[in-house]
Amino acid sequence: MEELLSVENLTKTYRVKRGLFKTEEVRALRGVSFTLFSGEVLALVGESGSGKSTVGKIVLRLEKPTGGRVLFMGRDAFKWDRAYTRLVSVVFQDPRSSLNPRMTVYEIVKEPLVVHRVKNADERVREVIRRVGLSEELLYEKPPRLSGGQAQRVAVARAVVLEPKLVVADEPTASLDLSVQAEVINLFKELNEKGIAFLFITHDVRVVEKVAHRVAVLYAGLLMELGPKEKVLKRPLHPYTRLLLESVPARHPRLRRPVEGLEEEEFTVPEQGCPFLPRCKEALPECSRTVRRVEVDDRAVFCNLY
Repeated sequence: MEELLSVENLTKTYRVKRGLFKTEEVRALRGVSFTLFSGEVLALVGESGSGKSTVGKIVLRLEKPTGGRVLFMGRDAFKWDRAYTRLVSVVFQDPRSSLNPRMTVYEIVKEPLVVHRVKNADERVREVIRRVGLSEELLYEKPPRLSGGQAQRVAVARAVVLEPKLVVADEPTASLDLSVQAEVINLFKELNEKGIAFLFITHDVRVVEKVAHRVAVLYAGLLMELGPKEKVLKRPLHPYTRLLLESVPARHPRLRRPVEGLEEEEFTVPEQGCPFLPRCKEALPECSRTVRRVEVDDRAVFCNLY
C-alpha cells in the first residue's frame, strides 16, 4: 500500500495559566508516530484529553507541533502551499457550528471550489450533493432548516467536493442520534470505497468497529497500541485498551458489569514513564521511568509487560 500520511515523533506542549502570574506546561502529545496509507481508514481513539483532536489539528495545519513532523505524500505538511487544503480536508463534530447559517447549502459546498478556482463549479456542487445522498431541492436551504443528518451530509459534501486524498473526521457522529449516525457512517464507508482515506477521530469504539481498518489508541498524549481493528478490539494487549473496551456500554442491561479503574477519581499524569501508571493494575517498577515499544501480533504496543 502507498504511504499517504506519516506522523513522526509528534510532540505538543501548551502553556496554561495557573493563577494570575503563574503558567504551567501541559504535554498534549508525547512522541506520537503512525502511518496512514492511501484509501485507508485509521481510527484514533481515546478518552477526552488523550490528544486525539490535537493530532488532527496539527495534520490540518491549524496548529504547529512543538516537535516531530508530519509528512504528506512524502513532503513536510507545513512546506506545502495552498494545494494542501485541496488534498486534505476536514469534517468537524458539530455541523451546526461548522456551517455558516447565513449561507445556502449551494454556497457552502461551492466555496472551496471558488477558493481554488475550479471550473464547472455548479456541475461539481450538484454532483457531490447527489453523491452524499441529498436532494438538489435542499441546495437553496440554509443550515438552520436542515435536520442533523442533512447538515452533516452537507459538511461532508463540502469536505469532498475538491476530491481530496485525505479527510480528517473529528468526532463526526458525536452530535447525532443513533439512526442518523448509521446513515453518516455508511456515507463514510461509501466514500472510502471510492478511494478517500480517513483519519477518523472518535471516543466511540462502536463506531470504530464499523468504519476503521486500523486503530491507534491514545492516552494522555502517548500512543498505547496500534494495529488492525480486529486484533486491537477483539484481543487488546495494552491494559488501557482493555479498560477502554470494557467501558463500552453493554447492548443490553443484563450484560452490564462494573468496570474497575473508571471511578470518579483524579489521577496526576506522571512526567516520566507511562502516563497510565496511576490507573494500571499491572504496572511494573520500570513503568515509572520508561515505556518500551514492542511489535506483538502484527501491532505496535507501548507497554513494559511485553
